[in-house]
Amino acid sequence: MTPQISPQDLERWRNPDWRVRLAAWWEGYDLSRLPRVSDRSALRNSAARHRSGPVDMVGTAAIPAASAVASSSNPALPDPAAGGNPELDRLALMQLDRHGEPVWSPARSEGAQLLWGRDMTGPEEAAWMVDSVRSFGLNPAKSVLDLSAGLGGTARALVESCDTWVTGLEASPLLAKLAMDRSKELGLSKKAPIAHYDPEHFNQAGSFDLVMADRILHRVRDKDLFLDRVGDCVKPKGGIALFDYVIDGTPGSWDSWNAWREEEPMEVYPWTATRMADELTQRNLDLRISEDLTRLHRRHIIDRVRKLADTLAAAVTPPAPVLAALKRELALWWARLRVLGNGLRFVRYVAMKPA
Repeated sequence: MTPQISPQDLERWRNPDWRVRLAAWWEGYDLSRLPRVSDRSALRNSAARHRSGPVDMVGTAAIPAASAVASSSNPALPDPAAGGNPELDRLALMQLDRHGEPVWSPARSEGAQLLWGRDMTGPEEAAWMVDSVRSFGLNPAKSVLDLSAGLGGTARALVESCDTWVTGLEASPLLAKLAMDRSKELGLSKKAPIAHYDPEHFNQAGSFDLVMADRILHRVRDKDLFLDRVGDCVKPKGGIALFDYVIDGTPGSWDSWNAWREEEPMEVYPWTATRMADELTQRNLDLRISEDLTRLHRRHIIDRVRKLADTLAAAVTPPAPVLAALKRELALWWARLRVLGNGLRFVRYVAMKPA
């Protein structure tokens, strides 16, 4: 017996809202080929489902402005995208991509948090990052330098979990500002300060018990200088934890490889896994761990994308700039997924500095 589809499900299939369209776009389906019912019927049924009115999203056009995203499980996020903050716009323009557009905008910071979670800009959750460095025995007497602070989620999680002191540095002036504002809001401006820096001219003063960086080194052209400075920042018996992309043999598809490099906002310069290990050893560092985390990294990405549907289902429609930035974020990570495990690997390196 052929199963019957309910009228509600049929209507949802024929006239998907923007959440369904976004999910279908990520999965590679073309919903524009589906038959449509009449506009009047679509409006009537959409109004019955969404009291706030109809929503039309084809690509990123024709989306009405809405209030900040809010849900019971995800507190309302500030909406700099809708506020037109001149200071944030100025900071965004300080770091431009190869096409002359801001690498990070207020809208992208909001879209990234919808995808990765509050105060996060990547797939590795703050709790997972804390667990990955727990073996360093962080405590109130120790200090950490985070060279990939982003919005400060990991830095503040380390403070709250280990009661340690974390100095966060971030390559994006905009993210550094938003991260520091958040630390001030939570009363952690002294234990988790975040500041802007240029990885190409890294010259941090001071010494730390742990220096960590997530997906930074493959974007640095002068890696030799960067690693020299990292070594200078580590105390004797201190540690280094690097999470980064490295080349693994020949790409499975040169088309995918070139598409990934083109999709990246900035140029990328990944080393091979062997060279990365050799460069750490040559700096008189004791390389303890060289662990391939590609599969886990892919799972983290895919799991967060799947959770995005639930996040959006519980959210008020985000403003159009945020949705456009979210679509851009998904396109970037889709390009990365296509090469991860097919010429590119995600590896964790842990090294110690001798006494």
